[in-house]
Amino acid sequence: MLYICFMPIDMTICLPAYKEENIAATLNSLASADSSGLKIRVRLLVNGSELDTKEIKKVNAQCIADLRTWLTHYSGHLDIDYSVNLNLESKHAGVGLARRILGDEAAKYYQQKGEEGVIVYLDADCLVSPNYFQEINHFFTSSRFEAAAIHFEHKIRDESADRSIMEYEAHLRYYILMQRWLSLPYAIHTVGSSMAVRSSSYLAKGGMNRRKAGEDFYFLQKYIKDQVCGNILNATVYPSGRESDRVPFGTGRAMQKYREENFVWPTYNPLSFKLLKPFFDNLSDYYENSYSENAFDNRLSSFLKKIKTEEAIDMIKKNVSSYEAFQKRFFQFFDAFQLMKCLHFLRDDGGIGDIPVSEAVKWYFQEIGIKTEKGTYLDALREIDKKTALQ
Repeated sequence: MLYICFMPIDMTICLPAYKEENIAATLNSLASADSSGLKIRVRLLVNGSELDTKEIKKVNAQCIADLRTWLTHYSGHLDIDYSVNLNLESKHAGVGLARRILGDEAAKYYQQKGEEGVIVYLDADCLVSPNYFQEINHFFTSSRFEAAAIHFEHKIRDESADRSIMEYEAHLRYYILMQRWLSLPYAIHTVGSSMAVRSSSYLAKGGMNRRKAGEDFYFLQKYIKDQVCGNILNATVYPSGRESDRVPFGTGRAMQKYREENFVWPTYNPLSFKLLKPFFDNLSDYYENSYSENAFDNRLSSFLKKIKTEEAIDMIKKNVSSYEAFQKRFFQFFDAFQLMKCLHFLRDDGGIGDIPVSEAVKWYFQEIGIKTEKGTYLDALREIDKKTALQ
């Protein structure tokens, strides 16, 4: 990776707010973070749908009132402003559209000024570490990466009371760590409240999508796939672990489902990753010699045939002149989307069922030779995640 040196870079923090009942906590956290020497814009969008219920409209109205009150008493040097759109078309209304509106505004602001800026996505129910701004600035002024995933940790007050969010976060980290166990180049978290991107690259890659959920995954994968996304590991975002019905999946929905169904959080079976390991480990052989799906477990072979892997590999080999180029093209074919499809196929059609996340993590620890005390596995996962992340 090449390093560069710029003056401190401007950044815009994009905060979509929908049904937020404690916006002041996030604003107080941002106001307390060290912003010395930096120019920080904070832009909030209180958003809603034309079909929102009276209850939701009431919460949004209170959020606007709270914003006005907070800003009246704020005397710091962050440039904080907000806009309101409570009548977004219901077909598209959601977090993806809200993030897009904010991101587009920020990108156009920097474009009109003829400057490079950084667009940072945060959620309006998150807290940040005191060095949040400074570490984002350091990352983008000392590397050529175009985007970054920022380290996150859900606040754990009590292991018993917060078991649900601990298991959900463990699932997220286990999934990424198993990708690193397979030596996959796209093993980077895609959490909507913990990502940042250069404004010029935001425009070049078409900006944020309008998906109602999963928008963060689809957005950041554009950078991960091109190997221009890194990690900011020394600052931390603290997402809320509250229940929510705002999106069909994600942290809030996971917490609601956990309570309603009283279930242990499931995750992908380690067996699926074990079946995939020889497929990825033999990548150089596909380039130098030949590829055959008959070398793998029948369940995996069925999926590989389904996506026409042999044809894809042959086509890649015809259009590259080095193994490095072959690797890059291969992982653009078998990318993070394809991996997820494969794991779902192995689960649904291959009969390799999900298992409780605690069991999966136990297998992972045994595989890499880590011993942990009972009940502390999330701390261990966080530590390993940081140590093994791309920097």
